[in-house]
Amino acid sequence: MTPPMNRRRVLLLSGAAGLAAIACGVPVINAANSNAKPQWVPPQPRPAPEGSTEPEPAVSTLSETLDISKLDPAKIVSITASGWHSWALLDRGTGAILGSANAAETNRACSMIKSWVAADYLRQKPSPSATALADIEIMIRDSDSVSADRLMDQIGRSASFKRLQDLCKTTEFTPIASWSRAEISARDMVRAGEAIGRGAIANDRWTDHLLTLMRTVRRGTWGIRDAFPADARPAIAVKNGWDITAEDGTRHINCLAIHDRWVMVALTRYPASLKAGDAHGQGICKSVAEQLLNSGELRPLFA
Repeated sequence: MTPPMNRRRVLLLSGAAGLAAIACGVPVINAANSNAKPQWVPPQPRPAPEGSTEPEPAVSTLSETLDISKLDPAKIVSITASGWHSWALLDRGTGAILGSANAAETNRACSMIKSWVAADYLRQKPSPSATALADIEIMIRDSDSVSADRLMDQIGRSASFKRLQDLCKTTEFTPIASWSRAEISARDMVRAGEAIGRGAIANDRWTDHLLTLMRTVRRGTWGIRDAFPADARPAIAVKNGWDITAEDGTRHINCLAIHDRWVMVALTRYPASLKAGDAHGQGICKSVAEQLLNSGELRPLFA
């Protein structure tokens, strides 16, 4: 009798020899309308080799040909509005990051960081109580801050942010004991968003739950998601942050968006006395997303 290990090896070799061609997603254009926007047909999962129970993940050939880190951000996004602003875009297929010249500068994260609080809580406590789940829901969907304090007290404030630094491989983020005062750069936040979306923080069950909450936020839906067509918005998970730092009179408006193919972050800071108020920063976040979305060079990522 052929030993089990040798028989498995034979099966794998014979399976590899007969592997079918891989189906890849392609853009489809309506021939009746040459100006129609290409519609993306997602790639199909590759068949698993014999002896394997898990299909290999589908890979877009378009994303393989695009390295967004090689693009010139200044030629893609131009913001002339007053105040400080920063942005970053991460291609989840390659891990490459495109960002503004100051993408490494930090800003108060405000409630945007609650996305991490939820993911880390569910990592530390994978069997959460009904009370904790209710706190997570209103923290994400309604940006409730009292719930964020309760959750962070249970998992350790500084310890949680040290895990963010370690697990998300951040380069500018410095752990502190306050979620509301935490500062993060745009490129570190896209790294955190990618880790959350990939399920590297919470397990698969709770990652799906968290992303569903972020796709159904009730308070703070403005910014990045508003730049996309209405039919595309339900697939985009968001957590925005906003606040005023009384000590120096600055307003902070920040946006995090997680999609299956990309993560985008826009940060703003400007005088709280500015007449437009929150709308000024919200408009900057939306403009960043619009310009990225409408870039011909980034079409493979957003198609």
